[in-house]
Amino acid sequence: MIKVAIVDDQILLSKSLKYLLEQDEEIKVVDIGTDGEDVISICRTHRPDVMLLDIKMPGMNGIEGLKLIKNKYPNTKVLMLTTFEDSSNIIDSFIAGTDGYVVKDIAPEELVIAVKCIQSGLKVMHKSVNELIVKEFLMKKENRIDISTEDIKVDFSKTEIDIIKLIAKGMSNRDISRKLSFAEGTIKNKVSAILQKLDCKDRTQIALFALKNNFF
Repeated sequence: MIKVAIVDDQILLSKSLKYLLEQDEEIKVVDIGTDGEDVISICRTHRPDVMLLDIKMPGMNGIEGLKLIKNKYPNTKVLMLTTFEDSSNIIDSFIAGTDGYVVKDIAPEELVIAVKCIQSGLKVMHKSVNELIVKEFLMKKENRIDISTEDIKVDFSKTEIDIIKLIAKGMSNRDISRKLSFAEGTIKNKVSAILQKLDCKDRTQIALFALKNNFF
């Protein structure tokens, strides 16, 4: 018997999922939660084999809940649920260790198969999610640029190229975030990645690299 738990702030949906899953004699839904705070208490009480976890919930979201599960209860498999496809959430979920990612309009029989596959140790990705990831990968691949110098060859994305140019112009992270329409924290992370790729200690060295390699 596969013990399944469901955590979703839409109670009607959770009960519907429970009913659908339990039509299979090999699956038993042991508990239902309504927010991320229920994740650990359910795992502690029931030790489910598989948890269906909504990615968007008030308070602690699904990705934060996923991280807690993988840290404290690594034997529990996690299937992320969402009503929409978002590449950043998908990537963040898999980085955090999810075992599967599906949209909520998945057919009942497909959901049962997904649960069984995950329990067997397979990774599961809904067709529409897979198509989105492939599209995102191809876009990033097309936008990447190789910069070669005498001492270093670095693979930069188009966004990283733009950031390097703006750093060379003396712009701060806040100015760059406004210019490129990214959150300031995102720019900070990208600058850190650039520093690491170039093995630079500070922004001044990035600017010197840009000038030396004719970024303008």
